[in-house]
Amino acid sequence: HTIPLSSLLTSTTSLQFLIPRADQAVMEIQIPLSFMFLFLLVVPSCICSSPLEDPELVVEEVQKSINASRRNLAFLSCVTGNPIDDCWRCDQNWEKNRKRLADCAIGFGKHAIGGRDGKIYVVSDPGDDPVKPKPGTLRYGVIQEEPLWIIFKRDMVIKLKQELMMNSFKTIDGRGASVHIAGGPCITIQYVSNVIIHGINIHDCKQGGNAYVRDSPTHYGWRTLSDGDGVSIFGGSHVWVDHCSLSNCRDGLIDAIHGSTAITISNNYMTHHNKVMLLGHSDTFTRDKNMQVTIAFNHFGEGLVQRMPRCRHGYFHVVNNDYTQWRMYAIGGSAAPTINSQGNRFLAPNDNTFKEVTKRENTPESKWKSWNWRSTGDMMLNGAFFRASGGGASSSYARASSLAAKPSSVVSSITASAGSLLCRKDPEFVVQEVQKSINGSLRRKLGYLSCGTGNPIDDCWRCDPKWERNRKRLASCGIGFGKHAIGGKYGKVYVVSDPSDEPVKPKPGTLRHAVIQHDPLWIIFKHDMVIKLRMDLLVNSYKTIDGRGANVHLAGGPCIKVHNKTNIIIHGLHIHHCKRGGGSLRSDGDGITIFAGTHVWVDHCTLSNCFDGLIDVVHGSTAITISNNYMTHHNKVMLLGHSDSYKDDKNMQVTIAFNRFGEGLGGRMPRCRFGYFHVVNNDYTHWQQYAIGGSSSPTIFSQGNRFIASNDEDHKEVTKHFGSSEREWRKWNWRSEGDLMLNGAYFTASGGRGAARYDKASSMGARPPMLVPSITAGAGALSCKNTNLCH
Repeated sequence: HTIPLSSLLTSTTSLQFLIPRADQAVMEIQIPLSFMFLFLLVVPSCICSSPLEDPELVVEEVQKSINASRRNLAFLSCVTGNPIDDCWRCDQNWEKNRKRLADCAIGFGKHAIGGRDGKIYVVSDPGDDPVKPKPGTLRYGVIQEEPLWIIFKRDMVIKLKQELMMNSFKTIDGRGASVHIAGGPCITIQYVSNVIIHGINIHDCKQGGNAYVRDSPTHYGWRTLSDGDGVSIFGGSHVWVDHCSLSNCRDGLIDAIHGSTAITISNNYMTHHNKVMLLGHSDTFTRDKNMQVTIAFNHFGEGLVQRMPRCRHGYFHVVNNDYTQWRMYAIGGSAAPTINSQGNRFLAPNDNTFKEVTKRENTPESKWKSWNWRSTGDMMLNGAFFRASGGGASSSYARASSLAAKPSSVVSSITASAGSLLCRKDPEFVVQEVQKSINGSLRRKLGYLSCGTGNPIDDCWRCDPKWERNRKRLASCGIGFGKHAIGGKYGKVYVVSDPSDEPVKPKPGTLRHAVIQHDPLWIIFKHDMVIKLRMDLLVNSYKTIDGRGANVHLAGGPCIKVHNKTNIIIHGLHIHHCKRGGGSLRSDGDGITIFAGTHVWVDHCTLSNCFDGLIDVVHGSTAITISNNYMTHHNKVMLLGHSDSYKDDKNMQVTIAFNRFGEGLGGRMPRCRFGYFHVVNNDYTHWQQYAIGGSSSPTIFSQGNRFIASNDEDHKEVTKHFGSSEREWRKWNWRSEGDLMLNGAYFTASGGRGAARYDKASSMGARPPMLVPSITAGAGALSCKNTNLCH
């Protein structure tokens, strides 16, 4: 077929779950990547009983659904093998047919219909009033008595003031927008039924309570202190949580307790949390013996510790999930739950103390050895092992024993799209799915085979088990034009303990108080936090903002500005949903603005959804490196050069290296003016218009990048020349050397080929493009918590 697979991945180990043996037939479960890719290019990917059922029947249905989905590979061209997604994501008119999703559930929660039989309610206002919610807010929608299918008018961050008390027959459908519920109490499903939650980013949830909260149009009551879960299901039934991204909540990410049942938790992406999922109220609450929960197609990712899930009393089907991280254990329980683990992939941590997948809580072996815990067809990697117990062929497994999950090597494709999806009106094709699967395998490979990645920045410091004591070593690891940026290397360490912000009189302990100081400072964070700035964060010279060791988000307000300053390092932050700041002279709303700045290095940040650019470098700035960042969901990504008339940018030099340009990007990766730009070893998996553009005769040297074009024949070209006739731009020095072009991508070169023309645009040696997947596998903010290494 058309894709040189040796160029996509770098070792047979990272390919083992994607590539079949040479003698394997196309229609085997383990599907050849080239065969899958050929079919997936045709159609867009996302252009979605009685209270106590026979558990074995539900397990059987899940398996039948999976098998049917795989059989359809013979004639359906957008399917992934994931039966939920294959039910709705092939529909190019998904936005008009949103309610089709309600017919796609599997497992114990398959009868959750949500608001299928109700009207569409559009959330247009991210505000929140717990007692008197305004029409247009999310709270107003979820408390109504009638069924509602709730969607969102635009991207938004919703910071709830108290728990969001759901009423029955509601669907919260985040498709078509990037919706974050974060920074306050989150979702509670208490004694209600038929609820679907789909496509929401839920993170940094706090405790609520000791306050009045409305739960219907006619009733509000006093709520005691809540736990701070992402989603709390308390006495709920027929609930389905699908395609959500969850992290960093005070208690659990998803807890189902106090007699809840008929629940499916599927296709979610969970990261950076301790106690992930509790299923069962307490060891003494025997009503949970009727609890039935399906855990399917989820990705348990970076920074997770335990409870994936932790079960009590009931029946739990854990099927085809991808466990790439745990620090204590993956699946645990007490009070004799029945756990049926099928076709999962378990990658154990390197710590030999925690290789076991399972954990029995507070019970001697003489008792737990009779509990029915079974593993069938699970893949165990890096020494992982599952300690089974119970009768094996007991009645609990009689009807499930002949329906073992298919080989777990299919898990990588089934879970490739776990988490909230990009579902825009003009959606992208399944290159996204292939790429997620590829990068997922590489991330897992890096997690247990070696800490050396071939990425010269990361290999300089990430292998140090004492990185936390040696934080300032990072300042010696820069590359490219910004390699001499030392940040706060020669200053004290300043600990940010307070996420609040006061633009004029900042308090000690806040980020703003740190960055405005005249002395060099190495700024770190005491704990995870979301910082909503009230005005632009004006960073003074000789500062490092180092997010390692915490999960730090700058979101929902103006963001970072480097104005006429020097020697600044920004590392390991999540920067998203940045707004305009200022009064009459308003800022642009960039994630990071570098205005007349020099010796600046932006590394390992995750950026998305800002008002203007993600990173803009303008007005005479130079000596800049932008590396190891992960950028998604944005139109005008990166502007390098102030305007076509601002000729002082002729001295600008910027290195763009080891970044991953991901889902939902429009153009400007980067868009250059006048200066010298070295674009090296980046991974371009998405663009909707173009990747690299420019005007005013910039010199662009593209080396060793990987470009995967979209399926739109009008946008195969990597490059775009602005504001000049072809006769003029043909003189500009734009050169591609050693780039890998996939799916019809092509680079329109111009200017002379002489090496001397590119001397000022050459900042480092390029790696071969086939190494790009592994070099960029760790792009974005890393997880550097409670471990010796950062992942």
